[in-house]
Amino acid sequence: MAIARDTTADNVKPLNGAIVRRYTAGAAVAAGEIVSMQSDGYVDPANTTSAAQKVVGVALQAASAAGQVIDVVVFGPVVCVTGATPGATIHASDTAGEPAESAGTNGGITGIAESATVVFVRPEVA
Repeated sequence: MAIARDTTADNVKPLNGAIVRRYTAGAAVAAGEIVSMQSDGYVDPANTTSAAQKVVGVALQAASAAGQVIDVVVFGPVVCVTGATPGATIHASDTAGEPAESAGTNGGITGIAESATVVFVRPEVA
């Protein structure tokens, strides 16, 4: 089974030790999506097709439109995926907000899979 974002919003939750910060969304965001910091100071679903994304973390809830405040796990364990390979590096992919176990076009490391459903968020900024 390939890695995928858990699309059931109620399943996406931080685990003990996770650090959560609040950010303003610059676009619609779904729970469990990997988000990146944009030049306007807002977070959007990470998309590595056009430029290297500075991954911030994993969104804990949805924002239906720009301007809404969302909680984001910026470090630590979060339940947010299905089918991950324990020990695999988790990347932002070329599909906005979605995780992958291989690098997208322009990077965007999010963290490490601790289990099939848990990602330890540890963004790497180059």
